Amino acid sequence: MKRQIFRSILAVSLAVLLAVLVLVMGVLYGYFQDRLTAELAQTTAYIAHSVELAGADYLESGLPEGRRVTWVAADGTVLFDNREDPASMENHAGRAEIRDALLLGHGSAARYSDTLSQRTVYYALRLGDGSVLRLSDSGYSLWMLVVQALQPAAVVVLLALF
Repeated sequence: MKRQIFRSILAVSLAVLLAVLVLVMGVLYGYFQDRLTAELAQTTAYIAHSVELAGADYLESGLPEGRRVTWVAADGTVLFDNREDPASMENHAGRAEIRDALLLGHGSAARYSDTLSQRTVYYALRLGDGSVLRLSDSGYSLWMLVVQALQPAAVVVLLALF
């Protein structure tokens, strides 16, 4: 009888642990996504202001490390990219964040990369001349957050078993 009670309590404890883990991961994922978008919006506004004052010369120097910066003409032609050759890049007019920026003044989007197992967040801002400045940065996908949380959760489960 004691063994059956112990198993029931253990099963309920593990179910509660799993439910809390899923809930916390969902909240953290949403928080990190919102935080990254807000940071991109702020940095994009700063760079856009500098580009409007100094022109394309600013893009050749003074860009923040780690973030991808793309400058797109109103027709979708890539004018500048700090990671790829703009001449070899496809037209960006169909990208959601670029379309929104052209129509509304700003736009954001997030796309998942199977290759990197990361989600890339984009923020675009229309400049005074009708061109669009876009910044992007990568964050962990929900799956990667869960994988990272499994080790501490496994330790808690092992401690509960003892």
